Amino acid sequence: MANTFPWLFPGGEGDVWNSTRGKIPMKHWAKQCIRYYDGRFINDQLFTLYTYNKKVREINNSQGNFFFNSKNYFHHRPPTLEELKEQIRNGNDTFIRMLQHHSGQIRGSDGYWRQKGKELEQWINHHVSNGDGPPTFFITLSCAENWWPDLRRLMITLERKAKNEPQAKLLEDGDTAAMRKSVKRFSVYVNEFFIKRAKNFIENVLGPAFGIVHYWSRVEFAPGRGQIHLHILGISNDHAYLKEYHNAKTPEQKGNAVSSYMQRTFRYTADLKLYNDMKKGPDPNTSPLKKRFSEVPDSEEIDDGIILAEDCMCHICNDYCLKSKSKTAPRECNKGFGKETERGKGDTPGMPQISTSILHVDTKGVKHLHMKRSHSKRLVQHSIDLLRIWRANIDVKCLLFDTNPMFPNMREIDAIICYIAGYTVKKNKTLKEENQMIQDLIYW
Repeated sequence: MANTFPWLFPGGEGDVWNSTRGKIPMKHWAKQCIRYYDGRFINDQLFTLYTYNKKVREINNSQGNFFFNSKNYFHHRPPTLEELKEQIRNGNDTFIRMLQHHSGQIRGSDGYWRQKGKELEQWINHHVSNGDGPPTFFITLSCAENWWPDLRRLMITLERKAKNEPQAKLLEDGDTAAMRKSVKRFSVYVNEFFIKRAKNFIENVLGPAFGIVHYWSRVEFAPGRGQIHLHILGISNDHAYLKEYHNAKTPEQKGNAVSSYMQRTFRYTADLKLYNDMKKGPDPNTSPLKKRFSEVPDSEEIDDGIILAEDCMCHICNDYCLKSKSKTAPRECNKGFGKETERGKGDTPGMPQISTSILHVDTKGVKHLHMKRSHSKRLVQHSIDLLRIWRANIDVKCLLFDTNPMFPNMREIDAIICYIAGYTVKKNKTLKEENQMIQDLIYW
């Protein structure tokens, strides 16, 4: 490695192996390099890609040796290609099925994502059978990496350790371009900070204040942007709204039962009168994202909530959300904010205004609560309290079941799993599709 990247290892010192200490495990060595104080390794794209690839290959090779040496697999001579073909012709796909099972340990494979889907299903089924009830909330926490003051303080410390005093000074002066540069430079620390902040939020806010006693979570990075966010599936100790919803007779009563609970518990709303719901982003001079929740006086509560909603919770359609089956037809927002008049204009009308909360069934058959909306067509419905505490984009959805909430129909559980998996578990090939693909590869 030192010979491959001489500009990172002056004098050839610091390689994976040397004559004094021998070899360090690849993953430990890589972790040490990525965290090196001056940031030379983490900012070298070629080094990070090469090192990650080498680490993954080393892990997969060690697991591959286990696959062939273990008595549970092929501890004797592995089958030849011709023998495999003969086995498949005779209807024996044992080798392929064992290979599929083993692939569940390889991060990013189809088997890996199928395994994660099964883990989610087992987690839900365990809590239902244990009497905890079904999942009640689906929450997504996003990162305001360019704004949080504690993250800025961390970036200043890292830049000073790396002897980048001019950059540290710019950060202290509140320079937004400098902040964007630093969080990109030290992305691994941004991700660690986000996870610690999220854990603290779950343990000290969602649990004690909002009664979420069990949760399942998964980190994800936005496609093409790399921004970290966290999906949380929570089970509340209060199933009152599900019981009221189950006992309600009409769709209007069901909608009122859920919206009343969400307003009462989270101050959930889509009915704020904003100053400007078409802002392109937070204002560096006035944005409340630069303040901690503890620094906001009670007298500023109204403005704090409104400006935060303008900065974080207004949807403006772009190429990311606008989709069309045709290359010429106008595109439609997959978040429900309408269709543009002509392709490429992006002039979607926004959410329709409604005078009362209703239940809406999407194209996948999943029910969603649409809160009363009499002002902004761009505002995303949200919890005022959670937004003010978290101080970044935060999405909260209540999950609805038509059957008894304490004894839900397993088909509804499966529907919820499919809905959640669409956000948290990557799309993957089925066992049958993957089996056929491996067979085709063997015969090819």
